[in-house]
Amino acid sequence: MKFLTIKLIKNNKALSLFSVFFTLLFISLGFWQIERAESKALKMKAFNEMQKSPPIALKNISAAWSRVFVEGFYDSSRQVLIDNQINDGQVGYKIYTPFYFDDKAIFVDRGWIPRGKTRSELPDIDFQSDRLRIVGSLLKPEKEVLAGDDIFTKNWPIVSQTKLPNIIETKFNKDFSDSVIVLEPGSNFLKEYIPLQPFVISPTKHYGYALQWFTMSMVLFSMFIYAINKEQ
Repeated sequence: MKFLTIKLIKNNKALSLFSVFFTLLFISLGFWQIERAESKALKMKAFNEMQKSPPIALKNISAAWSRVFVEGFYDSSRQVLIDNQINDGQVGYKIYTPFYFDDKAIFVDRGWIPRGKTRSELPDIDFQSDRLRIVGSLLKPEKEVLAGDDIFTKNWPIVSQTKLPNIIETKFNKDFSDSVIVLEPGSNFLKEYIPLQPFVISPTKHYGYALQWFTMSMVLFSMFIYAINKEQ
């Protein structure tokens, strides 16, 4: 029986190579997902610890997810609506408001607001503010691929197809921080708060993906063994 099985495998080299290659590939992808899950779990732990820490003066820190405070003033006359932001299945905008302090500038994420009935009907985000202290978390938006030249609308508040400060700043003729301050719940002038998520894909999902890859490897190998035994 043993020699017959070996002979059948030799006679089905293409099937054997295909099965072995993809079985090993699926297993390696499973372990890769586990590594990503473990890495993100450590980062999630660090994120949770940073969120529990007292805020630090913005000028003294630049690490992502750090809780910071800063004193300055908003420029509510030139605000930015970040387009296509989903909240509970509803399309809307994130509000970026420029904040100036110590001759520097940073965009403040003032939360989410739903889109109007039509694209031309923009939400009312106007407000008046004196000098104030704000508290929030530093967020460095992920890089994104932009298609086309129509990134911004013309009139203020502008609608932006990007959330990257280094691109949005071109509408201000001023250098802005590459980070954004996300206001904390209870902050003045905050619209609807969306809880911070350090990752799009959580560690739990990565473990789920790993299980899928391992399952696929087992199914493929079982099909290979069945095909070989069927020819005996």
